[in-house]
Order: sequence, then structure tokens, then C-alpha cells
Amino acid sequence: MSLRSLWGHFGDLETLFAVTGAELMRRQVDAYEPIDPSLPLEERIDAYCRQRAEMLEYIAPFARSSEIRVPFSRELQRNRVRYLDRARYEIRALFSDQFEGVDGTVRTHIENLLGVSTTWPTWVSLRDVLRLPVPEAVEVMKRSVSALLAEASGAGRQQAVARVAQEKAAVAPHRRAQQSRTVPAMTPREQVVVPA
Repeated sequence: MSLRSLWGHFGDLETLFAVTGAELMRRQVDAYEPIDPSLPLEERIDAYCRQRAEMLEYIAPFARSSEIRVPFSRELQRNRVRYLDRARYEIRALFSDQFEGVDGTVRTHIENLLGVSTTWPTWVSLRDVLRLPVPEAVEVMKRSVSALLAEASGAGRQQAVARVAQEKAAVAPHRRAQQSRTVPAMTPREQVVVPA
């Protein structure tokens, strides 16, 4: 395609970036194959990370070429947020059981970390900075995802224990008050001495 025909279709770079980003997102959505959330956790993590790696390798040429313009382009910045939102959506759908009982703030933090761990900025660090081959980069991603999901699950358990303790603490004074009303204290004169 010549520059003249390119600029005939797109009036400026931002429009070109918007259309390119939308097309890449459409292709990713089309290529996405949902992973069965009833699979054991380890299998889900493995399948998810392999799928993410495949998609990240697919977008690599586009992502690398836009890297230099991202700080100056609102549209490229929006595209990044859209990709991150998509990753978080997939994480919520696939790993919702790991977030049961987790406080909203903690959940958001862990979802954000999972999103960042499975999107381009981290992938480019693994592939281009550390120069890891794809299989090794996938293993690093799997460790990261596993650790963050374990943290979420642990936080959920801790928060459940804390809630139960709070409920018991709230009920305990009420029970003590009931017990003190139902069992009157005996005065020394009323005490019965039972012969041995």
C-alpha cells in the first residue's frame, strides 16, 4: 500500500492507530477459545498462559512498531488499556473461584497485577529484554499467575476467617448477657452443702 492511498483512507495517525487497534482486538476476540473453568487450577493456568503467549507473539510486530509512539498517542494508550481490560475480563471469567470471599480492593489489586503479568509490557520484557525463548517466557508467566492466584485464594480464606471471628465476637457479649440472666448467682446462704 502506498503512502498516498494510506493517507487517503486515514486523515491522521490517531485514526490509523484507532482502526489498527480495533482490528487487532477483533482478531484476538475471534481467535480466543474459552478455557473450561471447571478444569483443575493448574490446567487452567497452563492453558491460559499458553493462549496468552500465542496471542502476544501474534501482536508482537504491531506492538513493537507502536512502542516508540505510545507516550505521544492517546489512541495507542487507549489500545493498551483495552488489551489490559480484555485480559482482566478473561481472568475474571476463568479464575473466579480463586477470588471467592476476597475484599474488593484486594481483588482489584490482584486482577491488575494478573493483567499486567499477562499483557505486552511484561511479555516484551521477557522476550526482548531477558531474551527468553517462548517456552521459558510461558513458564515465567505461569509462575506469576500461579503466585498471584494463590495470594487471592489465601486472602479469601483469611478474610473468611476474620469475618467468622467478627461474627463470633459480636454474638459473644449477647450470649454472656443471656447466660447471666438465666443462671442467677447464689448467695452464700443459699449454697447447699452436699455431704460426702
